[in-house]
Amino acid sequence: AKLDQPDGGDKKMSPGTQSILNFLNPNDIESIEVLKDASATSIYGARAANGVVLITTKRGKTGSAKVSYSYDFSYQKYSDIYNLLSLKEWMQVRNDMALENYMWNNRVAPYGTKTMKEVAANPYNGIQLSYPYTDAQIAAAGEGTDWLGLITRNGRINEHNVNLQGGSDKTQYMLSFNYFDQKGIVKNSGLTRYTLKTNIDQSFLKIFKAGLNLTMTRINNDNTQLGAARYENSGIIRSAIQMSPEVKAYDAETGTYPVNPLLAKQPNPYSLLTNTDQGRTNRLIGNVYIEARPLEDLLLRGALGIDHAQIDRKTYQPRTTVNGNANGGVAYIYNTNNDQYLAEATATYHKTLADIHNVNFMVGASYEEFNNDISELGNNNFLTDAFLYNNIDAGTGTKITKSNATKNKMESYFMRASYVLMDRYLFTGTMRADGASVFAKNNKWGYFPSVALGWLINEESFLKQTKWLSNLKLRLSWGQTGNADIGTNAFASFAAENAYVNGNHKTVIGVKKGKFDNPDLKWETTEEWNLGLDFGFLKGRISGSIDIYQRTISDLLNYRLLNSYQELPKVMSNIGKTQGRGIEVMLNTRNIETKDFGWTTNFTFTMYRDKWKERTPDWKPAVYERANDPIRPIYARRADHILQIGEKAPAAQPDLLPGQVVIKDLDGYKRDASGNPMTDENGHFILTGAPDGKIDDADTKLIGSRDPGWLAGLNNVFRYKDFEFSFMFNGMFDRKIEDPTMAFYGINSYGVAGSGLNGLKTNLERWTPTNPSSRYPSAFYNMGRGKYYTSGDFFYQNAWFIRLQNVSLSYNLPKKLLSKVGFINSLRVHLSANNLFVITPYDGLDPETDAYEAAYPNAKTYSFGVNITF
Repeated sequence: AKLDQPDGGDKKMSPGTQSILNFLNPNDIESIEVLKDASATSIYGARAANGVVLITTKRGKTGSAKVSYSYDFSYQKYSDIYNLLSLKEWMQVRNDMALENYMWNNRVAPYGTKTMKEVAANPYNGIQLSYPYTDAQIAAAGEGTDWLGLITRNGRINEHNVNLQGGSDKTQYMLSFNYFDQKGIVKNSGLTRYTLKTNIDQSFLKIFKAGLNLTMTRINNDNTQLGAARYENSGIIRSAIQMSPEVKAYDAETGTYPVNPLLAKQPNPYSLLTNTDQGRTNRLIGNVYIEARPLEDLLLRGALGIDHAQIDRKTYQPRTTVNGNANGGVAYIYNTNNDQYLAEATATYHKTLADIHNVNFMVGASYEEFNNDISELGNNNFLTDAFLYNNIDAGTGTKITKSNATKNKMESYFMRASYVLMDRYLFTGTMRADGASVFAKNNKWGYFPSVALGWLINEESFLKQTKWLSNLKLRLSWGQTGNADIGTNAFASFAAENAYVNGNHKTVIGVKKGKFDNPDLKWETTEEWNLGLDFGFLKGRISGSIDIYQRTISDLLNYRLLNSYQELPKVMSNIGKTQGRGIEVMLNTRNIETKDFGWTTNFTFTMYRDKWKERTPDWKPAVYERANDPIRPIYARRADHILQIGEKAPAAQPDLLPGQVVIKDLDGYKRDASGNPMTDENGHFILTGAPDGKIDDADTKLIGSRDPGWLAGLNNVFRYKDFEFSFMFNGMFDRKIEDPTMAFYGINSYGVAGSGLNGLKTNLERWTPTNPSSRYPSAFYNMGRGKYYTSGDFFYQNAWFIRLQNVSLSYNLPKKLLSKVGFINSLRVHLSANNLFVITPYDGLDPETDAYEAAYPNAKTYSFGVNITF
């Protein structure tokens, strides 16, 4: 648990491994603040390695008790879905591919020089041309099985929230309860969350104040089989895309789920809905604090916190699924317990001298402990599916019993001093020492200082009388933070496992090394410079900020691959240095401001570039890699065009056939007299910078980064009397991605013919001898005779987008009308819609969520809600 900050506000920092936002009731959140510069984050030490998000939740306030209730209902529908071949189209593609395969295999023009007549007497492997379906069968076919329609639905969300708060001068309290229930747009996916939160603050004996903050959350998950796995482990969406529309979803006569006869290990998507996959998470986040103010300027504070998470997941694959049938039913039970404890003590002294000197000094110490244990049970080959995972020992298959436990500690000491002169010159300095048990003896401690300077320029005498300038503040900061999030990788681990001893048919238990130790492993350090300007004009009608920053990460913690003959393939190491530079702009305007009408606008702009600054001495780059490449690079060969009939194959691709992709010959190796590639003194290949008549790794180039070049957001809010209307756009720009689903299923006609797979309708648009003007290559684009040239960057697309993220309309009933009711203080109703449309040149499903082929579809959400305060 992240404890309350010294000012007593209920602020928590996201713990990262278990995002706290998933467990908080959104209605309990008062504000969210992102700390940007290193000076602001460095006081949090290792906890701030990936930045700091301060979440301030609501607390009780002095006054009579107030009760509020809100209800929200949301309806969800996928914003776009994969456009698959219908049964008729699929049958026609299979017929067309029967002819194309015959021509390809027999090297009939344009895939060779022969004619159909020449090969008819002696076809390849003696296989004559035949078509799977007659024209009459195709004409009589219906639409086939709509697999995506069978596994998807319209989603819905129901949310109830109740809040009670109030208090006296000495006691303030708050109690809330939230119920959230969601049914996902893919069947059998859903989440139910119960959240109970309470806090109380009590002042006593004049100088003391104590408080309790407690959040309890229960989440029940219903999961369906998703992900990028293939064959019998394919996710339900992948299975729905590639399953033949000719196959029935369910055979009522036999009580079975038919499979593709040409690819029996491909699961029936409808059968995957018979899987059982249930998760449960119980999380308790709590803290208590006590404050004492023995002197007017001195505040002493102590706090204790706990973050306990218990995670259970139980799965069962019955015989109705391909994998379950092959293994006689498969059951797994996973249990994880995570406990984090925090004790923290601070002393803060604040003093104002001569009305112009403002001094604040804080010292503190903290102790954190992290405990984690994991257990796993598994079995298969059950007599019946009836007991699911509830009788796991009854299986006669391969039993799985695993357990693991870790315990890490961190001890920290910190101090912060701030000084403000004449309310215009600001100085802050911090120093923090963190000691982490995950490192070996000589590297346990890391030391992280920071300095920040500020100048309120508008408070200077030469600007004091300037009426149009309401705020102008210059900020400069430098600071360091550390990262120790590596488990226990500085120390070797060992594992006891069963082993089969050949010859005597006995199983013995042995101990082997689980990972290598690295006693030289040390803290990863992030150093950041930040230059910022806050501004305000026309009494705050126009305000905003500009931040320019540079972030350098040294001694980066990551795995380093070892030589193949080693016992283990990798070891945690400090592998180099990265550097990122960026700019963030925020602009807020109050465009119109009258008694009955208001219009405000918020604009954000972010640009960030990161790259490698240093590599380890043993780094062995590929020929296309450079020492200062982006952190998440995209390497590919450059596609030029699709080779056409009658066009001569390029000299660098002599085996290329019509319909395949011509790759640009951009570079070549410098070679010795024997024709072998030459290297420099560092062992790196030397390139000539000119075409060499060959397509190889020398022609692979850096074509971009997986990160967007820049991001932007625009939010407008209009107010008219008791009505409020708002809309928000956001977008990512200067980005390029490969449409993964298109690459796998867009022109997979070869798989349609050979394995009975289905694919996207773009199969109908592929290059063929009779459709040479297609923008897509042929079904044989990734096949070759003697050499495979691949498609290079052909399937990469510009993927910038502008999304209408949210539109909302709300109405607050007039207090004059509510006063007639008596017991209702306020009543608000609202309508909203999320993800209404996306403007993008990208052809795939969604440019933001297409992380892998057959990704979960994004959803449009329409909501209605009411908020009442009594």
